[in-house]
Amino acid sequence: MTSTTRRLLEHLGTRPTGSRSTGGTGGTGGTGRGWRLARRASVVVLSCSAAAAAVVAAGGVRRDVGPVRARLSLALSARGGTRVALPPAGSLRMDTHAGPFALRVGVEEVDLPAARGLLTDAAERGRLAGEVEGDVRAALRALVLRSALVALGAGALTCAAVFRDARAVGGGSAAVLAALAVGGAVTAGTARPQALARPTGTGPLARVPDLVGAVREARAGLDTYGERLVQLTSNATGLWARLRTLTEPAGEGATRLLWVSDVHNNAAVRPLVRSLVEQFDVRAVLDTGDSTDLGTDVENGLLAPLADLPVPYVWVRGNHDSAATQAYLASLPGVTVLDDGAITEVAGLRVAGTGDPRFTPVKRVGAAPERAARELARAGELLARAVRESPEPVDVALVHEPAMARPLHGLVPLVLDGHVHERRHRTVHGTLELTQGSSGGAGLRALDGGEPLPLQLSVLHFDPATRRLVAVDDVTVEGLGSERVTVERRAAPSYAQQDAQEGTQADAQRGAGPG
Repeated sequence: MTSTTRRLLEHLGTRPTGSRSTGGTGGTGGTGRGWRLARRASVVVLSCSAAAAAVVAAGGVRRDVGPVRARLSLALSARGGTRVALPPAGSLRMDTHAGPFALRVGVEEVDLPAARGLLTDAAERGRLAGEVEGDVRAALRALVLRSALVALGAGALTCAAVFRDARAVGGGSAAVLAALAVGGAVTAGTARPQALARPTGTGPLARVPDLVGAVREARAGLDTYGERLVQLTSNATGLWARLRTLTEPAGEGATRLLWVSDVHNNAAVRPLVRSLVEQFDVRAVLDTGDSTDLGTDVENGLLAPLADLPVPYVWVRGNHDSAATQAYLASLPGVTVLDDGAITEVAGLRVAGTGDPRFTPVKRVGAAPERAARELARAGELLARAVRESPEPVDVALVHEPAMARPLHGLVPLVLDGHVHERRHRTVHGTLELTQGSSGGAGLRALDGGEPLPLQLSVLHFDPATRRLVAVDDVTVEGLGSERVTVERRAAPSYAQQDAQEGTQADAQRGAGPG
């Protein structure tokens, strides 16, 4: 506070000497009236300013609204409206009312189990919808009550400290009450609840309307794209089959399985899968998860065509697939879901698998990598124990994340996984671990800028006598909408040979370094 302001307040807080409260001769009455007006104006300004500052600083409340822990507060604003902060995704603004008060809502914490229920359970969504409405009303009532009490208290205390006069305290409180009443009346009179359905985003959320439009256009063209994809792939694989069987046959009696992973809602892949099943005389399809993005009921409906495939479909859950997605797939005829170390026999092969232990459809900020590694390792160890206890040897193990495969090294001849959207391989203790790319080109997320990923699927050839992998045909479509399709065959022993060669080179490089 400046010395000039302090002197002014001290002057206003004391009655000028030689002045009378009523008019008199000369200029004495005019001086008294001027002093009283200035004092009353200062009471109003100081009490309302202190009330506004206190409401902003201490008028907020924290409440649970459904699965969300949120902080609600009021701020002075000529525009009014509501702003919801969703770090780190940005914020949403809604023109719900005019000024002078704006509602600020900050999301501080999310109850993941409850939020998961919203995504996966229609009955839970219905129950929580009513609960959320009640929570919002209760939170707003608490916010209004606390803000009013804080404003009145701050206005009264400021007047008491500055003017040291009960009449000033009463006048300041009355001014704050009047300001609150006017502000409340303006808010109620200009309320526009329909604005809640038309938010404006900032930050990454600002791109949502454009992305939704792009998704709608993509959905409209997916059928055409899928038909074109099947035609291109059929031509490429047909030509490849005629040429390569002359030089590198996998064996006429080989058992062929199709392997997909990380489809991520790309419905155009379904006709491609059917085409490859028919062209390669595939006996079954293996899927290492992430069929969806969020595991919602709407996404689960996209998986219904799997029941129409003419061969068995074996699936393990990915980290983007919910428990509801797993239950839906388990209910489809012809689909076998492997979880918790379950083992099934398909096309003469014994296949074991388990789902991803984590459900993380949205990346969690600050998630501990050590905890995630332990969860994945425990899931892999559970599957490894089931393999060791199996009375018959297991030929193929299915997991979603490569970190789950480590406990299986040395126990099974072949482990298949995905998750990283890139083809990889390694040989450890006699176990060949193959990692698939994204069979859906990472799904419709490819529309959100950047180059789309290639669609990657593989046909696995097994010797029916030894039940060992003998060759892999990698089918690649170069990105969404591309007209380039490649099919490359690779003999199974070449993976181990390459891994051994690269290991020798790495050892040599380490040995040549400083000791």
